[in-house]
This record gives sequence, structure tokens and C-alpha cells, in this order.
Amino acid sequence: MQKKTFVIIVFISLICSILFSQSFIIDQSVNQVVTRAENSVSTYNPSLGIGLNGIADWSTQLPFLDTFKLSRKWITQCQDGDPECHGEWDTNEYSLLNLDKDGWVKSLPESTEAPKYTQVSTLLLREIPNRYPSGKYIVFYEGEGTIVYGLDAKKDEAASIPGRDIINVNSAEGGGIYITIKSTDPKKTGNYIRNIRVIKAEKETLYAKDEIFNPTFIDKIKDFKFLRFMDWMDTNGSEQKEWFARPTPHSISYGLQGVPVEVMVALSNKINAVPWFNMPHMATDEYITNFAQLVKERLKANLKVYVEFSNEVWNWQFPQAHYALQQGQARWGKDKGDAYMQWYGMRTAQMCNLWKSVFAEQKNRVMCVMSTQTAWQGLENSVLDCSYWVAEGNKPCYQNGIDAYAISGYFGGSLGAPENSTTVESWLKDQDGGFGKALQQLRQGGLLKDSKDNLLDVYNSFIYHVDVARKKGLALVAYEGGQHIVGYAGVENNPKLEKFFIQLNRQRAMYDLYTELLNYWKTSGGRLFMHFVDIASPSKWGSWGALEYVEQNTSPKYQALIDFNKNTSSASAMP
Repeated sequence: MQKKTFVIIVFISLICSILFSQSFIIDQSVNQVVTRAENSVSTYNPSLGIGLNGIADWSTQLPFLDTFKLSRKWITQCQDGDPECHGEWDTNEYSLLNLDKDGWVKSLPESTEAPKYTQVSTLLLREIPNRYPSGKYIVFYEGEGTIVYGLDAKKDEAASIPGRDIINVNSAEGGGIYITIKSTDPKKTGNYIRNIRVIKAEKETLYAKDEIFNPTFIDKIKDFKFLRFMDWMDTNGSEQKEWFARPTPHSISYGLQGVPVEVMVALSNKINAVPWFNMPHMATDEYITNFAQLVKERLKANLKVYVEFSNEVWNWQFPQAHYALQQGQARWGKDKGDAYMQWYGMRTAQMCNLWKSVFAEQKNRVMCVMSTQTAWQGLENSVLDCSYWVAEGNKPCYQNGIDAYAISGYFGGSLGAPENSTTVESWLKDQDGGFGKALQQLRQGGLLKDSKDNLLDVYNSFIYHVDVARKKGLALVAYEGGQHIVGYAGVENNPKLEKFFIQLNRQRAMYDLYTELLNYWKTSGGRLFMHFVDIASPSKWGSWGALEYVEQNTSPKYQALIDFNKNTSSASAMP
């Protein structure tokens, strides 16, 4: 399951020194990438951006040279022979771990002590057979203790020395790399095992030069000059609030709280891309201000920055929607049904004012984004005009430095609706396997009941929202978009349709559908369009990736995005 997995948006529900410390290496990496001038700027000016898929141990994106940055949260375990140990995979005692500020385990209890666990484990590259490189990996670490390896990984005892283990990995097995700390700091001197890094052997030299990113990943995203970091920031349901508790480059894994701002800025600088950040819905003003200050200090001066408050605050699947309703009704009354959108509009305005204040004389570099639910036409008024906040003596929210009005740009969600599953499954009996009818439905509709998400319908939606944006003096942008072909409300568990939807995404005709979508967007007057997402393995939860794995050369969807970029100037994208 993808970390972001898929968003069953209300759009549908309504329509339905290698041995040096990691601290030194990462600090040097981030600082050098931030300050180093890059010479890989594209010869054309793309108008498309892309969202980066979330960080997880099962991700096929593989963005970092240090694979341990994708690792799973520590699994607490007991060992055979320990009292009361019954072979559990997880004793569920994570809250009892003695962790340092970066998440490394400082000590393990003895078998005679109260906690049940006596060892900890983690997983990397789990259940993605042949989607990550096999071969030799180097495991660097500091401290004393015992580390063992399992599943796809076997330790080369003869080649390993303290602080540098060699493991041989066969990715075809699909188990992933299993790492267990059986003992740590045996002499009780505070020299516990920490700063574990897992590097492909042939990338050791590159890593020693303070490089952070997998060059294959860079090659796949370098033509997208706008990067939305929503999933990298773990925005949906984020628990970040205070600046001191944010993830840092030293954090054990970027799959726990999200990727640090320093690393996201480093990536933006490396490929000369405009970053799009999503501020956590509980973030304090101090958090937002410090985040903005760090970006101002480290982002290349020639780059603008997009900033958005949370993500889809109208989507009841996400905790931020419930939080916004609670906050809004506490401020304006329990009877205010749209309080969540009004509060979101207010908080977006406040966020924008903070960012532009930090950038001061450079405030034109900050592009503040205010979004709405695409299908609910009229809901945007609560966000843009925010009458409750205005009644307190403030300007309408959109007049507080907002630059862009954002919607989604999805098509095809009705194929996965429960009320259409019988019809869609009947298409599978056609001579072409059902692809002809599915493509007809995606392009012009007419084959499914009450569906309004074919390309022509989406175009009409674009026209409506372009008109809204123009009346407010804003640019219309798409924060997410692309195909939305996925089963939901039980249909995701239909194996025939799961297979069909995955294969449909791989059809050559998807190139034409994507090109039509983007041309409709351009014709309607839309500006920047962000595809969701870059690289993701297909499953019953959706085929969101333009590519399915980082070493895939191309695909119809990916190629359509690349080709459209080559032929469309970024002058039409930027507000």
C-alpha cells in the first residue's frame, strides 16, 4: 500500500569519510548542495510540475543514496529463550524504547527486566521484488553491539569489519532488507549503535562526495521544474506542530515524520526546480516563520517558492478536515457548517502573510496557494471570501497576498465506483479486453450512469474555476491531477478490476488521454499543472505513478508529461 496510498477525493464521493558520523556527512551534503551552482538547467522551460510520492520502506521511488532513510519504524521484538517470549513479530512496545533525539536506540533491556522486548528490527525495500538493485551493499554504522541481517540480505562475514558490514542482496525474493540490533552499547559507555547507513557498493564514491540523491531518481524528475512536496512532508494527518520537534537531516528515517526542509531545498536547488511546500495544519506561527526563514536562506535566489496550508482540508478522510472544523466552530459557533473552510481560508491568509513578511523585499518570490474542492462549485466562496473572519475586521482571505487558486485535475474516477463495477466488469468479455469502452468512457463518457469525470466534463470544470480565479485576480493552478482510475468502497478488492485498471494505465492510448487533458487545461486558461505522482508501484490502491519504479525507462503517462513540457513554455505556468 502506498504511504499516500490514494485519495478517494470527495470529487468522487460527491459524484459519488565514509565512517564519519552521519551528522557530518548529512550537514556537508545539504550545505554543499544548497550552495553549489548547478549546470544541469534544462534548455526549455517546462510548464508542468510533479508531486513526489511519499517516503516508505515499500516505495519504488528510491530517491536517496542512503536507503536507510526509507526504513520502517523500529519493531520491538523478543528473542527465543527470553521469558514470556512467544515468537511475536512485534511486542508493540515502541513507546518504551530509549531513543535519542534522532531516533536511535540507546539501550536494550535485559531479558529479566520488565519490558518484553530485548531486540529491535526494521525493514527496508519491503515487498518490491526486482524493483530495487540486487548486489553488494555497504552498511556503515557507529557504536558497538551486534547487528544481524535477514530476508533478502546476507552478511559477508569475511569482508565485514566493525563499523562497515558488507551484505549481499537478492531483490528477486521480495522480502526486503531486514536489519536487527540484537545488542547495543555492551560496555555501558554510551557508545550505542547509531547512524546506520545502507549504500549500494558502487555508489560509495558518490556518497563519499556528500551526494544525497540517487542519480537515477534525479534523471527521472529533472525535467519537472516544479516539485510538490506534500507527500514528502507527510502532510495528511501530520502531527508536526512545534519547530523544535520537526524532522532534521539527522533523523533516523524520513518515512516517520517526513523529509526535512533542508533536504527538500537541496533537491530543488540540485535540479533548479521551484518547490511547493505544504505547512502542517497544526503548525504554530513560529514553525511557519522558521520554515520560511530557512527556505529564504538556502533556496537559490533565482527560484520562487509555492506554499500551501495543509492539503485538501475539505477531505473528510484526512484528520486536517476534522481539525479545521473543530477550530472553526470553536471560533465562530457550532452552527457554522462551513467553519472548516472558513478557518482554512483564514489560516492560509495568515500563513501567507508570515511567509511574505519573512521574504520582505523578496516577497514576490513567494507564491501563496489557496485551494478548494473541485467538484463542489460554490464551496470556494467560503475559502476566498471568508466572511466570518472579515466580520472580525479583516480583509477577505484571498486579498492577503494570495497568488494562486488551486483545484485538482483528475479524470476517470467513475470507473472504480461501486455502482459501475458490474458494467465495467462486463466489458472484460469484449474482444479487446474492455479497453475500447473504457477509453471511450474516459474521453467522452456516456457508458456509465451519472458520471461526470470524462475529459469533456473535466474541461468544463476547468472553465468554471478559471472564471472564479479571474474574478479574484488569481492564477488557476492544479495542485494534483492525472488519471483517477481506482476501485473504492469495496471495488478495490475485486481482483479482476484491479488487474484491468492497472493494465488500462499501461495502454498506449493513455499518452493521448494525458495530452488531451493537458491541452484542455492550457486552452481553458489554467497555469501550472502538477501531476500526481512521480514514481509509485501500481496496486489495488491505484496506479498513481507516472512511472512504476525508478529504473523504468518510460511509460505512456510519463512520456506524455515529458513531451508536453517540451512544447509548452513555463511563461504560461507561473502567475
